Amino acid sequence: MRRMSSILAAVAVALSVAAPSVAQTIGVCPPRLGGTPYPGPYNVYFDFGKSVLDQQQIAEVRKRAKQAKDIYVTQICLVGFADKVGDPAANKRLGLARARTVANLLVSDGFSANNIIMDTGGEAYGRFNFGDVDRNKADRRVSIVFNR
Repeated sequence: MRRMSSILAAVAVALSVAAPSVAQTIGVCPPRLGGTPYPGPYNVYFDFGKSVLDQQQIAEVRKRAKQAKDIYVTQICLVGFADKVGDPAANKRLGLARARTVANLLVSDGFSANNIIMDTGGEAYGRFNFGDVDRNKADRRVSIVFNR
């Protein structure tokens, strides 16, 4: 009995870690629609192999959260990318983890989780691999797109 409760507790912890911490939608970002276009897109950048932001990038996300509220953005689409170093499937997961990091920060700054869509582009800029040349910081990003 004690062993079964330990197993169930371990499964519950694993599921809570794997699930988004807020209720963002994971899916394909819709195209930007007509009308007066919102500014952007904006990018925030990550260190190699990481899904945490440094203080400068946190400030950029907070600036975008405030801007979104000030201009009455109704939806934000976040697309996470990775560089081409490593396994493509792992890079796709890393891109989504980066988008989730930005989403959590937007929510903590008051943007509604129900109005955030997360997507991953996986490896940015194609499928060719050139070794260490592929360690391009511009590829390790989340694009923040304001939608109506």
